[in-house]
Amino acid sequence: MKKLKKATLPGAWIVNPKDKGRRKIKKGNVYLKNGDYFEIELYNPLKKSILADIRLNGESISEGGLVLIPGERNYLDCFIDDKKKFKFETYKVDDSGETKEAISDNGLLEVFFYKEDVIQFDNWRNYFRQSVIKEYYPIYIERQPYWWYDPYKPTIWYGTDINTDFTNGTITTTNVSYNTNSLNVSNLNQIETGRVERGEESKQQFNKVDINFEQNYIHSVIYKILPESKRPKELEKKKVSNETDLLYKLSELKDAGILTEKEFTEKKKEILSRI
Repeated sequence: MKKLKKATLPGAWIVNPKDKGRRKIKKGNVYLKNGDYFEIELYNPLKKSILADIRLNGESISEGGLVLIPGERNYLDCFIDDKKKFKFETYKVDDSGETKEAISDNGLLEVFFYKEDVIQFDNWRNYFRQSVIKEYYPIYIERQPYWWYDPYKPTIWYGTDINTDFTNGTITTTNVSYNTNSLNVSNLNQIETGRVERGEESKQQFNKVDINFEQNYIHSVIYKILPESKRPKELEKKKVSNETDLLYKLSELKDAGILTEKEFTEKKKEILSRI
């Protein structure tokens, strides 16, 4: 596999839907507020088309992927199949090992880039063989219908747990009841987590294309979207420091007569609102 230079790698960023400004990334993490909408900026610097397989919360957002032609920059604001906008929503859970495992994919954004598979003299035979197999020997996985059951497995009804005992070839079951008061849920600490959910309807339109892509991805981008409450304190301090510097510069512009008192007041109010 030919190794691509960093400057020629496809890219993906989380951006603000209003001004397309890229969200700051700290050690692979991006911090959003509850209810924030966002878009995914995608860029293809290569001379061939690429396919972007985008996954949120550990699952692909479409049965296919988004194709970017050479030099194209695109801003995706929704799940491709149902065209619902990306919306970050937070909630609280108990701080236990089991729960942390359950929420491990929350807010995870993964983008895998695949390069267009162009037919060349040294690979056309293999390409033709793959095409024939795909056309005449389709591979599929048949899902089990909802009424399917295993006659050798005892039925478990909702609301009860069953202890199964195989003795002398027979099956005996004993219902087990739980005392929820013994779980001490109130004693567990609460932590905030967030997932990318489906928001309002998007107006983006998509066209289907018939292009073949290589089986192995050439590059991947992975971010973790976290609630604002998880933002490291040093980032907050740096933000306040930057805004303070802007206020000093703004004051200097007013003293120099470049800004009027009204302009100074409006800009000052705008900067303070960011802190």
